[in-house]
Amino acid sequence: MTERKVIRAVNGLNQQIDSVVEAMQLAEPYLDSESIDLAASVIRKSESRRQLSSEHVVVGLFGATGSGKSTLFNALVGSELASTGVIRPTTTNTVAAIWDTENSGELLDWLEVTDRHVIAESSGPKRRSAKNDFDSGLLLLDLPDMDSTRVEHHEIAKRLVGQVDFLVWVLDPQKYADASIHHGYLNSLRSQQGNILIVLNQIDRVAESDRNTIVSSLRDILLASGLDRLPIVCASATTGEGLEEVHRQIAAAAKNKAIATRRLRADVDQVVHHLSEELGVGKVRLPSQMSQSELERTIANAHGAQYIADAVETSYKLRAARRTGWPLTTWLTRLRNDPLQRMNLGRKRDDPELSITSRPELSVAESAAIDHAVDTYVQQAIEDLPDSWNEPIREQVGSNLQQLDGAVDAAIAGTDLGIEKTSWWWPLVKFIQWVSLLAALAGALWLAAYPLAGYFQFNLPEAPRVEGIAVPTLILVIGVLLGIVLGIGCSFVNRIVAKVKRRKALKNIERSVSGLVRTAVVEPVDEYLNTYNRYAALITSAAKKAE
Repeated sequence: MTERKVIRAVNGLNQQIDSVVEAMQLAEPYLDSESIDLAASVIRKSESRRQLSSEHVVVGLFGATGSGKSTLFNALVGSELASTGVIRPTTTNTVAAIWDTENSGELLDWLEVTDRHVIAESSGPKRRSAKNDFDSGLLLLDLPDMDSTRVEHHEIAKRLVGQVDFLVWVLDPQKYADASIHHGYLNSLRSQQGNILIVLNQIDRVAESDRNTIVSSLRDILLASGLDRLPIVCASATTGEGLEEVHRQIAAAAKNKAIATRRLRADVDQVVHHLSEELGVGKVRLPSQMSQSELERTIANAHGAQYIADAVETSYKLRAARRTGWPLTTWLTRLRNDPLQRMNLGRKRDDPELSITSRPELSVAESAAIDHAVDTYVQQAIEDLPDSWNEPIREQVGSNLQQLDGAVDAAIAGTDLGIEKTSWWWPLVKFIQWVSLLAALAGALWLAAYPLAGYFQFNLPEAPRVEGIAVPTLILVIGVLLGIVLGIGCSFVNRIVAKVKRRKALKNIERSVSGLVRTAVVEPVDEYLNTYNRYAALITSAAKKAE
């Protein structure tokens, strides 16, 4: 592989890892523990391996007891490094053959391999040609038997299966169909098919007429497990049959300096595909503005927005009647209670946010309406999310709603209802009303003076007339009519203005409540969905880079 391809492979892996790391930081609270553990394990392993020698390729020989794995290992390195025999288990610790020690120490420390042997350049079976010599960057490992009766040996083999760059599975031709081998190990490595070699060892123990049947049967088993691209080499470390092909495959792997990156890439791809399958959708839409408005309006109405707006209308008409009505009848308006005052609203306050209203507690129906509106809004927002993403936002919104009632009360108390100040024309009308009343009173007194003067035998000058009507009579009639007409006219105007005040008050209340609803429900939901969309975009991007 050219240096450019190696660099491209490394860059691709780095981008994938960065995407997965960022995605996990966003989604860790919402994913199941299995997905988190899988991603964390792979990322941790990938980060560790990337920091170690890139000039070395780690090839591991895996196999069960009696498969001839250690014998094959010795034949490949040309030295009796691994113990062989019939005692179970034969291999009890990992043995490493090293062709180049430079920068290999830290890598072997990471692999936790302590039994290390440096191979001289002249080492190796005589049958091997010079052109097939192993690359100096090869680290060949003989692992403990994977079916070892000792738990620690089994754990070492299991751990190294996930760490080596290239896996050589050594199978006994008489036990190649062992279910524990396939279901316990090979089935979990479907993503690593380009980094696995199957060696059907000890083939000399099988009659030549049966070999094709065994190989065909093994391929069928591998195919059923989704491993359809694994090369199979029949070999015998004892007779040397097939040993050159095994050597050639390992040598090719050792020369491929990007194989470690490819191995890590396959592991990361597996994580990405796993996370991608759980996405559900690549992007979710935020709830519509219409849904948000409906939610805000429902909560505002449940907290009495319409009722308060009606009270504003009534209160304005009462206050206006007291200020603009006929002075002789305005006292009747004081017999009616101001609904805003009963709710402790509509008053000037130095700090309205510290005040509370006297509104009645929310009824069961009103509370149910709020809960239903919020549930509907949240459900619409999360209906396309994976199940693991559903509950956290419900819990967060539910917690916010517990604080909403008191906050809404304070917000309504601080809302400008538009009736705290008197209308500019009320004093003018009030002045005219009093002038008309005084004029009517003056006319009445003038008229009353004539019979009173006659009773006391006084002669008063005759009252002037206008069009035959006595001036005091005219003043009385005009004063009374003016007060009545002005009161009726102002009442009509006040009703119109009161409806305008009602609409403005309702809008202001809804605006105040809407701000709280956005803080408690809308914004957390939007932020939550945006977090999911960023997570989904990262996973989708990483999946597109998957091989």
